Amino acid sequence: MNLFQKADKIAITIEETDNGVKVTETSSDPCVVRLIHAHAQVVSLFIKNGYREVRKNHAVPTTD
Repeated sequence: MNLFQKADKIAITIEETDNGVKVTETSSDPCVVRLIHAHAQVVSLFIKNGYREVRKNHAVPTTD
C-alpha cells in the first residue's frame, strides 16, 4: 500500500509563507501517519540531494 492509495484518509492544509508554502498532512489512521512520515523523509532527501535522489528506491513502511 502506498500513500496515494490512502489519500482519502489524509487531511491536507497548505499555508503560504514568505518563502513559499507550508504543507501539513495529518491522519487519524496510525498506518497512514507512518506513510506520511516516510514520504516527508523522502521529500526532504529530494530537497537535500536533488535529482540523484529520484533514482533511488525508498522503503515503504508496512500498513498492517
